[in-house]
Amino acid sequence: MSPLATRLTAAALAAALGGTLLSPTPATAAGSASSAAPAVAPAAAASSDFGYVITFPKHVHRGGSLVYSVKVRNRKARGQHYVALVGDFSKRFRKIRVISKPRSVKCSVKGRSLSCWITSLDRGDSTTVRIRAWAGSRRGTATATFGVIATSDADADIRKLRKEIKRKIKASTRIR
Repeated sequence: MSPLATRLTAAALAAALGGTLLSPTPATAAGSASSAAPAVAPAAAASSDFGYVITFPKHVHRGGSLVYSVKVRNRKARGQHYVALVGDFSKRFRKIRVISKPRSVKCSVKGRSLSCWITSLDRGDSTTVRIRAWAGSRRGTATATFGVIATSDADADIRKLRKEIKRKIKASTRIR
């Protein structure tokens, strides 16, 4: 099967299964944010109202660095929303750092865990966060898992929202 036919088949299958699309070529992954109602703050939008795209390289040399770009978009939810973006990086990474973000985004990195609080995401708005990760000295596959959840409560606790994320996207990179 040709690469174009494979992509079209995968897109049709993903549309039938709920709109999530994973496509490692050309190194992008896309998904929708889960909006299950957390105990601390009610989610204001359906899962199809928010989406995110992750761009990352397929290969990296041992000890090298790679950049993940995560773009979060409010597709059609009305009103102001707040989005929690979380990421967990495997032990194949030495360290991670947020290298680019808008002023309205607050990020914290603890070990190999990432937490970002995106404020003021109105209908049609999008924001991009770029993360640099340094690969370890061993060959293998390094995996980063990202998840997003939206809420209309500005005072929601990101640690409690992290537990409520149902759908996560895995981004795997081969270390040579």
